Amino acid sequence: MDQPNEGSTSTLPLVEEVPLSLDEYVRYGRQMIMPGFGLPAQLKLKNAKVAVVGAGGLGCPTLQYLAASGVGTIGIFDHDHVSLSNLHRQVLHTTDRVGMNKAESACITLSANNPSVNLIAHPVPISPSTAISLLKPYTLLVDCTDRPLTRYLLSDASVRLGIPLVSGAAISSAGQWAVYGGSTKAGKRRACYRCIWPSVLPGSGGKCEEEGVWGVVTGLVGTGMASEVIKLIIGKEDPEPLLHLHHLCSNPLIRTIRMKGPSPKCIACGPNATITNDLDVYGYESFCSAAMGPDVNEDSGLVDGSEGERIDVKELASLLKSTSGSHVTLIDTRPPVEYGICSLPGSTNIPLPTILKDPSSIPSTQETIFLCRRGNDSQLAADALRKISKDNTKIRIRDVKGGLRAWSRDIDTEFPVY
Repeated sequence: MDQPNEGSTSTLPLVEEVPLSLDEYVRYGRQMIMPGFGLPAQLKLKNAKVAVVGAGGLGCPTLQYLAASGVGTIGIFDHDHVSLSNLHRQVLHTTDRVGMNKAESACITLSANNPSVNLIAHPVPISPSTAISLLKPYTLLVDCTDRPLTRYLLSDASVRLGIPLVSGAAISSAGQWAVYGGSTKAGKRRACYRCIWPSVLPGSGGKCEEEGVWGVVTGLVGTGMASEVIKLIIGKEDPEPLLHLHHLCSNPLIRTIRMKGPSPKCIACGPNATITNDLDVYGYESFCSAAMGPDVNEDSGLVDGSEGERIDVKELASLLKSTSGSHVTLIDTRPPVEYGICSLPGSTNIPLPTILKDPSSIPSTQETIFLCRRGNDSQLAADALRKISKDNTKIRIRDVKGGLRAWSRDIDTEFPVY
């Protein structure tokens, strides 16, 4: 056989054309060598298009692991801006980005970790009139929001688009997550969010700003949500839909229960569904109002259904300094744990639930002034006392507009805001 001339080159390729860059083989190598994963699963991740709504407490850990695992295209929807109070749990954002849009801030951190992922920031709100068009390019939807209205809207949109929804929630020391809608690998249809939660649970509209939250709880729930997304993409999802419940102080830390199947009465995915692609005609605001609590009028600052005399913080400061202020009872309606963080000298702590349960327990004085964190709960407390004191014209009942936040802003800038 003739030998090739010295210095000649072969035209045969040394290796087959590779579907990932050499850097990606290194980056994803530790997960590709997992049994049942391999290159096929990595390519499924690379070709996936996932929409994540919310880049806050749940969205940050979810996005962090989706981008790091190599999900090819991630749309990030959030019209909110980074605040200092976010940073104990929203780990994609930084101190120097306070005031920046959260979707754009998240993109900066995620792209620094994995520049091969296509990140699309959507710094706009998702509304009934825009949900379908904004989410249509994506094949999987992740709900990382904290409003009942948005949860039901995203569920309805996922049903209309025929894509799975991974939805989670976290508040205080507890959280949950599950997969809704779409079909299992075996072709069995999953229940949508409305099938499992046909009506808004009272109190489910609570926000971290009012009730607090452990950062590690949002981290654990968000990581669980990311794992569900990855399993769905690579075809390793649970054969039966499961609801995962987490409580920081429980043992076991996570409990899992099997979810029921689709409801034939569901107005979103049932055989007689009344919700159509025209989501704008469905009354989300009225449907979710039970969980939102009392509404606050943007112009007057008044809680709906509560009328009465109000006092601003400048008048309160003047009253407390004067000798005539000795006849005033200043009642702070916050929970004891918040009262222990900071309080005005001379105030008495009586939490709002105690006041609403028995307004007659409030000390009887010539003038009672209620104070809270933002000026909302104090109105409810004043209204409760007013109802049992309406025949006593010698008692004056007022509440402080803007609460302690206004006090810190207008009277004492050294007073802590949390």
